[in-house]
Amino acid sequence: MLSAFPVLRQASLVGLALSSALLLQPSAASAASLSTKDVRIVGVVLGFLDPPSPGGNIAVIYSGSSAASKADADAIVASFGDGVSSKGGSMQAKAVDAASLGDGTGYIGIIVAAGVDGNAGITAAKAHHIPCITASLATVQGGQCIMTVQSDPKLQITVNHDAASAAGVVFSPAFRMLIHEI
Repeated sequence: MLSAFPVLRQASLVGLALSSALLLQPSAASAASLSTKDVRIVGVVLGFLDPPSPGGNIAVIYSGSSAASKADADAIVASFGDGVSSKGGSMQAKAVDAASLGDGTGYIGIIVAAGVDGNAGITAAKAHHIPCITASLATVQGGQCIMTVQSDPKLQITVNHDAASAAGVVFSPAFRMLIHEI
């Protein structure tokens, strides 16, 4: 029983880090499917991968046939500003047409903008063992993406355990205590 205390203490620190990410960021309105707060939380979350994700580029994929999807991707990229800090380093985002993503080489994660077939993200996630993140809970429930982050009205992080396992994406035990796994 005593061995559980370090995990509980670590879980408390994870909760504190997530709360800080929410409270310390401006709450500017955004047309993006993932808000600025959501993007900051993604930075925290990627620091709790096992092993932690290094800094680098995140592909924000969009449907090239949809102006709305491209606008969503651009708004998400804008939420990254000059970069988002993570435990492993700074992350920058780049809008990428889903049709030209290829196998996802060169990215530490993939964010799927609105209007994209979720299979493009999960395929690259599996090929490179990187997380696929979306605002769509239905996409995560369907196993087409690994995780969704929503900070409004309250923080909700949902991870599809089977999709994460298939992609070789592993989260630390302390973090797993704070998320909803399906």
